[in-house]
Amino acid sequence: MPLTPHRSFSGRAARSEQLVSDSYITDGHRLFRVVSQFVAGEQRRFASLENCLTLEVQAYSPGELAAMKLRPVLAGPGR
Repeated sequence: MPLTPHRSFSGRAARSEQLVSDSYITDGHRLFRVVSQFVAGEQRRFASLENCLTLEVQAYSPGELAAMKLRPVLAGPGR
């Protein structure tokens, strides 16, 4: 199966509402898949991301995600 190139959405950081399950985000060096998003109303808010290289899933707080300067990944031309 050939890989389709993706491009990041330049100039804008991913916001918590953009963290939709099964979407992809990047910090410019690593690619992540959103496993679970923030749940409204919970006292301990976090999102789980899967590192697409290592397949490790880790939970991140909103502050940790902001520090990572993540951007959504959009499908390239032809998708």
